[in-house]
Amino acid sequence: MDEKSLMLQLFNKDKQIAELYVLIDTLQTNLRTATTYLSTEDQEKITKVQSYKWCMNWSQGDELE
Repeated sequence: MDEKSLMLQLFNKDKQIAELYVLIDTLQTNLRTATTYLSTEDQEKITKVQSYKWCMNWSQGDELE
């Protein structure tokens, strides 16, 4: 593989990662919005679930740790 094709692959991977960051941010926003439609009791149940906490607390760069 030559340098040009490697640089293209690197560029494409970086673009894909950036798009995934946007997707995650959108999903977090939608999840946060959806929980506001729940009763207070149901909100407390949902927000205590570990996977909800992981999702809502994840931010760009966490994967580098």
